[in-house]
Formats: sequence, C-alpha cells, structure tokens
Amino acid sequence: MSSQLNNYKSFTYLSLDDSLCAYRLSQAIFSLYHLKIPEYLQQQGSQNSLQLAQALKVDYVILEHLLEIAITLNLIEKDEQNYYKLSSEGLRLCPDTPNSVIPILTHHDYGYKAWGELTNSLRTGKTAFEQVYEQDIFSYFRQNSEQNLLFNRFMEQTTQAWLATLEVEKNYKFSGHVIDIGGNIGALSALLLQQFPELQATVFDLEQAMVGAENLLSDAGVSERCSLVTGSFFEPETIPKNGDIYLISRVLLNWNDEKVKEILKNCYNVMPSESKLLILDFILFDTISTSELLASLNLWVMFGARFRRKHEFEQLLQESGFTSLRWIHLNEMIFFLEAIPA
Repeated sequence: MSSQLNNYKSFTYLSLDDSLCAYRLSQAIFSLYHLKIPEYLQQQGSQNSLQLAQALKVDYVILEHLLEIAITLNLIEKDEQNYYKLSSEGLRLCPDTPNSVIPILTHHDYGYKAWGELTNSLRTGKTAFEQVYEQDIFSYFRQNSEQNLLFNRFMEQTTQAWLATLEVEKNYKFSGHVIDIGGNIGALSALLLQQFPELQATVFDLEQAMVGAENLLSDAGVSERCSLVTGSFFEPETIPKNGDIYLISRVLLNWNDEKVKEILKNCYNVMPSESKLLILDFILFDTISTSELLASLNLWVMFGARFRRKHEFEQLLQESGFTSLRWIHLNEMIFFLEAIPA
C-alpha cells in the first residue's frame, strides 16, 4: 500500500490539462497487458510492429503508437532495425516473474469502471463498485476465482512491501498466540512468525481469502506454528477464542463506521479478559498528501470506506468496549494501536 501511495506523489506536479488525461496512460498499460504483448515478447523475442500486429490481429500503425508509449515508460526497448523487445521493467508485466505487477495492475483495472461512478457515489452515498458490478467486492471475488487469486497475491505483495521497512520487531514484542483477524493468506502472520520464533499464530478469514495460505506458510517455513481457521468477523461464533493478541491489520479501512464497530464488538465478545487487541493500520494526520487523499478516495470507490484520523479510531474503540489505548507509530502514516477489553 505504501508503494502505491508514493506512486501518486507525481500527480501533485501535473498541470490541470495533464491531470485530466492521465487516465489515458493507465489504459494504455492495461491494453499492453490484455493484448499479452509483454508475454509474447518474452516468449518470442524481438519483433517488429508488423509481426506483432499480425500475431495479435490488431492494426499495426496504432499498435506502433502503443509500443512507442511503452518505450517512454521504459517497458519496451527498440533497436536500430525497429525491432521491439521487452525491458527488465517490462518483464514485471508478465505473470511468472517474481516481482510481477499484474496483481496490482488488475486491482486498478477492475477498479477503473468503478472510479467512473465516483460522482454518483458521492451524491448517493452508495459504493461505486457495487453500482457498476451489482455486488460488493467480496462477493465479486467469491464468484471470480481468478480475480480472487490475484487479489490475494496483491495483498501478499503489498503486505511484504510496506512491512519490510517498518522494523516491527523493534516497535512491538509479539508473544503467545496471535489471532490474525481477516488475515487473508497469512503474509503478515508469516513475517511475524519469522521474526518471533516462540510465537504461535492463527490466520482467520473467509475461505476464499485464504486460498494459497498453506503454500505461503510452508514456503516461509512457519506452517507448524500457524493454523488456518475459516470464518467471518461478522459471525462471532466463528472467531477463535484462545488468543493472547487479536491482530486486525488493514481490515478496518475497508468498512464504514457501523461495520467497524460490529467487527470490534464481535472481537470484544470472544476475547479472553487478559488478551489484547492490536490494530495495524493507516492514519490521517492534519497535513495530508495527494497520494493519501487518492488512496482514501479509492477505499470509498471500492469499499464505501476511507482512511481515518486518530480521534476516530479512539472513538470507535471506546464505543466498542475497549480501554487503555496505546499508540505506537511505525512511520509517518502507519501505526499500532493497542487496547484491552474493558
């Protein structure tokens, strides 16, 4: 997530005219992906525009325009004979590369139509994604297995990216048994288990959200200390009741205030009296960058939610029965917020 925030910073320096047509650039990249041009060049090697156009069955003159745009983005290179080949950065548009951007690209791709309903969403208060796809985003993933897998990879990639620089072990000492509420495929739990050798963990989430979890935990070498439990934090009877720390990471930002209080109260009702709640999330301060505002708007478009300020988190926790709040700031926007059930 933090890497995405950084990507927006350049928008601050765009002119009004350039900002108005910025969507054209993202659509050009989406077209490169959907036409499978990076994959074709990876497999077939250098090609001229006519060869590519014939293979892809598209107009070769317009295809040249797209390829030249890709050159300006350092995705494709062209030699003196006008043959195009994939650059090292362009390899990231292929599905089988370690640092592939396809999970993030597809997240923005299916969000593109939803962003087109931003104005209507602001007027009606209804989630833009639901207006376009006629279902909420979690139902969409349940019915689209390929998109669900890509979203799970997106969560894995972004978790590793923004946690890699936080030095969690220096800011909070995890011990006992962690219940990773809404833990997706366990990327965060895996990192914590690697940093704290005595720690035990349970990843708790919907079945669709945990597709791929077993492989990730096994590859991380922590599967013996981590269990997987299927359930919903809107169904308190499914939430594990044996935790020392109930960790909620990047979950609350996907829900409106009423749903957040429901999640918190459901956790409160099953938590042992000596256990702690630990929120790992983003916070808005008085000075807000363009990147943060755009990311918050994206939460509104996709989930009907937004980033929150410090006092809003405190109020939600207190109204849900928690006390003894303790803030632990990890960087300029990410924090731990610890609380105990009153």
